[in-house]
Amino acid sequence: YTFMHSVSVAGLLITFARHEGFNHAQIREIAIGGLLHDIGKMSTPDTILNKNGKLTDEEFAIMKDHVVQSRLILEKIPGFSSMALNVAAQHHERFDGSGYPLGLKGDAISAIGQMASIVDVYDALTSERIYKDAWEPTFVLKKFIEWSQHHFKTEQVHSFIRCLGIYPVGTLVEMESGRIGIVIEQHHSNLLHPTVRFIYNRNTRRYTEPRVIELEREQSDTIKRAVSPLEFG
Repeated sequence: YTFMHSVSVAGLLITFARHEGFNHAQIREIAIGGLLHDIGKMSTPDTILNKNGKLTDEEFAIMKDHVVQSRLILEKIPGFSSMALNVAAQHHERFDGSGYPLGLKGDAISAIGQMASIVDVYDALTSERIYKDAWEPTFVLKKFIEWSQHHFKTEQVHSFIRCLGIYPVGTLVEMESGRIGIVIEQHHSNLLHPTVRFIYNRNTRRYTEPRVIELEREQSDTIKRAVSPLEFG
């Protein structure tokens, strides 16, 4: 899980950083930070990392130390940039000061640290873990709107949502007509009308020949809701 999470965080940070206008060299450093942001978990006991259940206060204190360990490891690497280090050192800080390890508040957290905290939580919640099922991306983005009043900077959250789209790539959506499809591309000027590959019809309960439609161009049928793949096996 930690490997896949690290790759996902790096990929999401690349997308987010491009959206925010960072240049190529900066994006490269941000991606490196994403890949290595949890390297401190090497020092965390497997019994805690892989525990199937809620951590005790003592165990959570040990888990939180992985951020400090990541910083200590990465600071020793010659040429490791401060931008990459901020991803690792600040991805558990929160805008209201409730995060760790330093309890930084507001813009005392670097811009990239704020971005990393959003991406880290988004990927963790949309991934299946040993102790929880994955949440649907659209539900997580709605929760971010709530959390932006406290844990995350509102402007950063709104930018991240615009970056991913209301229905992120990979989301399964149901249309008003009953067609079921997978979002495969965003139209950033029209977030409610992504490009969808339709594969199933809920009304007939049959798979259909895959067909790609740009909803921005064909607005006779609209998205009713995002659905869980588990509903359809």
